[in-house]
Amino acid sequence: FPAVVGAVENEQTELSELNIARSFLSNDAESIDESIDLDDSASEKVVNNELNSCFLDMVETLSKQAPKTILQVKLLVKELQRINLLWDELCLGTLAQHHSDFSKRLTQLESEIAKVKNNESLSTEDKEKLIKEKHRIIFEPVVYVLEQLSRVTSVKPETPHEIAFQAKFQSLIIEVIDKLKSPANPEKPQDSWAPLKQLQIKLQQKVNKRTSYILKMSDISPVLADLNNTVITMPGVQTNQRTVRVTIKSVENNVAILPTKTRPKKLVFYGSDGKSYTYLFKGLEDLHLDERIMQLLSITNTMLARDSENNDNQTYRARHYSVIPLGPRSGLISWVDNVTPLFALYKRWQNREAAILSSKLNKTVNVLRPSELFYSKLNPLLKEAGVSTENRKEWPVSVLKQVLQELSAETPKDLLWRELWCGSVSPEQWWQMVRRYSYSVAVMSTIGYIIGLGDRHLDNVLVDLTSGEVVHIDYNVC
Repeated sequence: FPAVVGAVENEQTELSELNIARSFLSNDAESIDESIDLDDSASEKVVNNELNSCFLDMVETLSKQAPKTILQVKLLVKELQRINLLWDELCLGTLAQHHSDFSKRLTQLESEIAKVKNNESLSTEDKEKLIKEKHRIIFEPVVYVLEQLSRVTSVKPETPHEIAFQAKFQSLIIEVIDKLKSPANPEKPQDSWAPLKQLQIKLQQKVNKRTSYILKMSDISPVLADLNNTVITMPGVQTNQRTVRVTIKSVENNVAILPTKTRPKKLVFYGSDGKSYTYLFKGLEDLHLDERIMQLLSITNTMLARDSENNDNQTYRARHYSVIPLGPRSGLISWVDNVTPLFALYKRWQNREAAILSSKLNKTVNVLRPSELFYSKLNPLLKEAGVSTENRKEWPVSVLKQVLQELSAETPKDLLWRELWCGSVSPEQWWQMVRRYSYSVAVMSTIGYIIGLGDRHLDNVLVDLTSGEVVHIDYNVC
């Protein structure tokens, strides 16, 4: 996989092409700062070209030894990159990314129009010409971004999903561009701005539909849906001389999309061994660091192993999973079964307490979010101390400690203990789960300290309620 992915010369994803518009939207000062790094970027291009050349040589050599395998892997990587960012996700993500810049330009144009109208030294004809020219200049970067979107999404569609997108949105995108380029009344920029807002609203509605969270592989990539009995090795599955190599037999037609910011996709591959292998396909993220951390955890387990013949009973080990980068902006992550985020356990307890309180009071009790709980206790204390809530640097440590103590006192100390107890069928199993949990926390705490692992909120720390082991995810901050 690394050789095939790296062999793509001048690799540019659709979104990276659109990132050109970000510098176009920036002001002069930012452009000057960016020009300072031109030498560094030029040297990086030289290094990338050398790497591409090396990867091409590797693929050429491998193609002579296993031409069918390389051909199928190329096809798999190409199609995965296709579904990495679907056209509707691309358009909505781009508009959301530039929304603040667009809004500032609209405000700027309205201010400029007001100045021109109040200039008594200009004739009516001069005012109209000047307003029209300002409209063109200020909205030019916006038009540029939309034209880039139109260029990407107006190519010949290759999937039913792309055909449906063009039928519904292509004419709208062209209409928005025309309205911004040739406004009916330049003095009213809101009129030419309205179609852009409508386009973003319609895209948001489509993405937010419940049916959008389950897609058909036959719609977004018929090529992947038709894969059958390939010779592609199952990604991330370790093999040795004693085991038979597992290959991809077929791909599940149902594709689940997780409702998070980057909208990762849950893919299921069926192996030649009759088992199913689930992956989280993430886009807009570089997973090379995660891959290196997984390699570190694997090496750590080898160092900590007491019995090399039976690693399943290893006392100290770091739970890890396979990460397969498929370029600088996407990759596959092996799905970890039977794990629950710690925040989900806390949320369950909150819901149970709210249900009990509702039955006592005979009315609905709303469950507060963690941030609401935090500020409900923090704000009165800050007000009492005469400190503003806006500047966090001014918050007294004593106040923060008091808030922490109050929140800790309200949360059961045995919350996780009870979850592990409920997942055990015997005292012996419960003891083993608690033991594994303790060892797992010790190992991951030590490794986390060494590598400087951050961003450890309750959604990034998971626990396996069948074994008691802790599983960490999202290693981007370390």
